[in-house]
Amino acid sequence: MSNTESYPPEFRPLMSSEPAEPETTVEPDLNRSKDSNIPVIDMERLDMEKLREACKDWGIFHLENTGIPSTVMSQVKEITESLLSLPFEEKRKLFGVNSPLSYYWGTHTVSPSGDTMKRAPQESSGHLFEGINVPLASLAHVDPKLESFRVVLEEYGRHITRIVVTLFEAMAENLSLGLSNDQKRSYLSESTGVIRVQRYPRCTESPGLEAHTDSSVISIINQDEVGGLEFMKDGEWFNVTPLANSFVIALGDMMQVISDEEYKSVLHKVGRRMKKKERYSIIYFVYPDKGCMFKSTRYKPFAFSEFEAQVKVDVEIHGSKIGLPNFLNAP
Repeated sequence: MSNTESYPPEFRPLMSSEPAEPETTVEPDLNRSKDSNIPVIDMERLDMEKLREACKDWGIFHLENTGIPSTVMSQVKEITESLLSLPFEEKRKLFGVNSPLSYYWGTHTVSPSGDTMKRAPQESSGHLFEGINVPLASLAHVDPKLESFRVVLEEYGRHITRIVVTLFEAMAENLSLGLSNDQKRSYLSESTGVIRVQRYPRCTESPGLEAHTDSSVISIINQDEVGGLEFMKDGEWFNVTPLANSFVIALGDMMQVISDEEYKSVLHKVGRRMKKKERYSIIYFVYPDKGCMFKSTRYKPFAFSEFEAQVKVDVEIHGSKIGLPNFLNAP
C-alpha cells in the first residue's frame, strides 16, 4: 500500500506525488507570516515573572526541560505515526462506533468530549488533516490490537498531566486566585484530558487549519520539525518556529475567563503551506468539569457545559466557533 492510500480518498487528488525534499531545501510559504521568537520558559527553573509576562502579553510560549524521558517522546512519535499510516478503511474500523477513541478528518470539528460536529455547508471548504481523538480516561477500554498504543499514551499522559498541573498552579499563584483543592480539580479535571494526534499530508497547497482559539484551560502542543503553527499578536500573524525538545503551550478560553482577562486565549492556526513533508502534531487539551461554573467581571456566569453547547450551535449554523463573545456582559 502506498502512503497516499492511508489518507481519506478526498485528500488524494490534492496530495503531492513528489518525494520529500532534503531538509536543506527552503520552500516558499503562501501568505507567509512573520517570524517571531515567543517566550521560552524553563520548567526546571520556573521563573514566575517570565511566566506571568508570557501569559499576559503572548498567551503562547515554548516550555523546555519538562522532565519527560527522551525514550517516551520517541515512542509516542513512532507509534502515533505508525497508527496514522494504517490503511484508511482499517482506521475507520479500528476507531468505529464501539471504540472510546475516534477518527476524524476534513471538515469535521471535534468537541471537547470527542464528538465530531459537521460545519455549516457554506463553510465546508475542506481542511487537509486527519486525526485520532484519545480521551485519556478511556484508554483502558481500547481494542486489544491497540495495546502498545495504550501503554505508550498512558505513560505520556501521566507526564503531560503533571506538567499542566504544575503550570496551572503557577499561573493561579501569579494571579493570587487562592483556589481550594476542589476548585483546582474542577478547573483542571483529569477526567477531561484529551490527546489528539493529527497528520497533515504532503501537498502542493495545504489549506491547513483555520484560525481559532481553544476551548480548553491549557493546551500543550508537540509539533514536529516541519512547523506550520502560527499565532496572532497585535493584529499580525507570526510563525511558531519549532524548538527542539520543547512543547508549545497555548492558553485557552477558560484560562482567559479564570484570569478575568489578565491572561489571553491565543488565536492560532496551521497556515497555508507548500511543503513536501507530512506534518504531525500531538496536542493535549485539559478542560474543566462540565458543571464547572465561571464568573467574571466581563462575562455572564456560565457552566462549561453551556459553553460547549453554544460552540456546537455556532459550528452547525455559522460554520465556525464564536466562543467567549457569546457570553460577554451587556455593555
